[in-house]
Amino acid sequence: MERLAEFFKVLSEPNRLTVLESLKESTLNVTAIVENTGLSQALVSKHLKLLSTAGFVERMPDGGLVFYKIADKKIFKLITQAEKLIVTINQQRVDSLTSHT
Repeated sequence: MERLAEFFKVLSEPNRLTVLESLKESTLNVTAIVENTGLSQALVSKHLKLLSTAGFVERMPDGGLVFYKIADKKIFKLITQAEKLIVTINQQRVDSLTSHT
């Protein structure tokens, strides 16, 4: 359970999800991720380090630059399922509130 909690903890920060989303279609360096996300270079670097340590992204040094890519694209299936679950739960709440009135 600890490993599972740590896994979801990494995904619990909106900016990290934004960084993951920016890498969804291509391999990018920090500068490109900054441009795509609008986040600061320091913030992107911090989140990339955490995502890399957790195994969500892979670092690929290339000369003086480091490129990043998604380690396993299945993470986006999990994110999509979580989004669907949120919609379902919210709809159930609405239905529950309206059925009591």
